[in-house]
Amino acid sequence: MNQLTFELRSGKYYYHYPFPVAIIGVKVDEKVNFMSAAWHTQLSFDPPLYGILISPKRYTNELIKQTDAFSVNFLKFEDYKIAGFVGRTSGKDLDKVKTFELKYFDGKVLPVPVLENAIACYECKIVDQKTYGDHILYVGEIVGIHYDKTYYDNGLSKSLLLYHGNDRYTYALNKSIKFGKEEVYNELSNKKV
Repeated sequence: MNQLTFELRSGKYYYHYPFPVAIIGVKVDEKVNFMSAAWHTQLSFDPPLYGILISPKRYTNELIKQTDAFSVNFLKFEDYKIAGFVGRTSGKDLDKVKTFELKYFDGKVLPVPVLENAIACYECKIVDQKTYGDHILYVGEIVGIHYDKTYYDNGLSKSLLLYHGNDRYTYALNKSIKFGKEEVYNELSNKKV
């Protein structure tokens, strides 16, 4: 018998979490702002497209409308406070870079801020945007990637900061299991399907 609880509609929902935290960086003239985003996703390998979702109420949205680029910064678990600082304050009220002593450098291809604390960062040129419900999806083409090799093994990081929902953070377990095409076909051959 199925033990799942059913709700016809839900307000806020976190059943698909944890999810990597992305720190979105925007630079307009000399104004630099960073914002935490739990809602972001890879959209395509070719061309390399990445989507971020920003509420129209956010100051980052005001800034991103004035530029054609953004950065997507990924942090290690130990830097969870940065995610909380830039996610729970507004650039309208304070200069986050000065207040939280954030260090950054300009991107190699685009005028976007790259956090020095980032273990990886995508430089993205905006190629599309569309409103979905209460957020705007900004689609960026990744034109450059920065990453720290010490935190990645074959493109995977066990140290990556994950958002668990409701202002809670976590990271990946130390155990990783590979189960791809080869393993699936091995299983099938063992079952003699």
